[in-house]
Amino acid sequence: MIDVAAAIIEHQGKVLVARRKPGSHNGGLWEFPGGKIEPGETARQCLMRELEEELGIQSQIGEAVGENIHYPEGKSEGKSDGKSIRLLAYKVRHTGGEIQLHDHDQIQWLTPDQLHTLNWLPADIPLVACYKAQWTTSNYYLNNAKSYAAESQGFAVDNIHAPFINKLQPGAHILDLGCGSGRDSKAFIDAGFKITAIDNCEPLAKLAAQHIGQAVHQLSFLELDFDREFDGIWACASLLHCPKSQMPHVLARVMKALKPGGIAFVSFKWGDLETTDDKGRFFNNYTKTSLQALLQQNDQVYVHRIWSETTPLRDSEQRWVSAFVGR
Repeated sequence: MIDVAAAIIEHQGKVLVARRKPGSHNGGLWEFPGGKIEPGETARQCLMRELEEELGIQSQIGEAVGENIHYPEGKSEGKSDGKSIRLLAYKVRHTGGEIQLHDHDQIQWLTPDQLHTLNWLPADIPLVACYKAQWTTSNYYLNNAKSYAAESQGFAVDNIHAPFINKLQPGAHILDLGCGSGRDSKAFIDAGFKITAIDNCEPLAKLAAQHIGQAVHQLSFLELDFDREFDGIWACASLLHCPKSQMPHVLARVMKALKPGGIAFVSFKWGDLETTDDKGRFFNNYTKTSLQALLQQNDQVYVHRIWSETTPLRDSEQRWVSAFVGR
């Protein structure tokens, strides 16, 4: 497996894309610039070096966007010939230097909505979709943080807190994964539990911190880096914004963060497709069957229970699928 890092360079609402020179390997196809991670190098260190070599620019590497494992044509998981690629994509800010083309013959600055118009390298295609999904969803929460927090804090969810709390010892340490307004973190703190709260939206993280009276860490799902630290993990209607292509990678990080014998709660909207609502928010939807299949991909996961229910939501009803899992 070859590890490769890719840069999603953002500037004023647009993204830099580059076309490989005709005559080179995969010439004429578009990609996010980057390159192979060398031994002893982190993905972020690799990107800083590669962008200097490929484009002559200095950069600041931001949050992880996604991961894709690409198998050569005719190969599949478990049958790799060593040429498979694991591509790790990060948001990047250009901090210095004029862009020069060495390995590419063209660049373009495109909005996320325009990215699909290009002929992409196959390994990059899932990351294009992943980035666009994150972009549309992030924009909604960035622009509506106050109203969303106010509405969310008013939802009654005590009925789903109790079964989770009953599986924990007093004073247990809970990770609130995608805490949003801080509604659930506040309830758990009031019940005597220790809370680590994270959310990737800066305005929401600040509002949640004010609501719960402690820091909220701004962190994406793909940047979770805890090792057996939590007795419980609460992911209520949060992982549903993560593209299906990223769920196995995120699930692996969630399970790594959970102590042996710990319990995690996850919930998703009901369905089998990836959808976007009228607010521009992306959703990955599951049924009991498809959620079971996802969870069974990870041999660290023990499924305690999967169930569905229909609850009131904004003057209508919403069907959900939820699960308690452990390791």
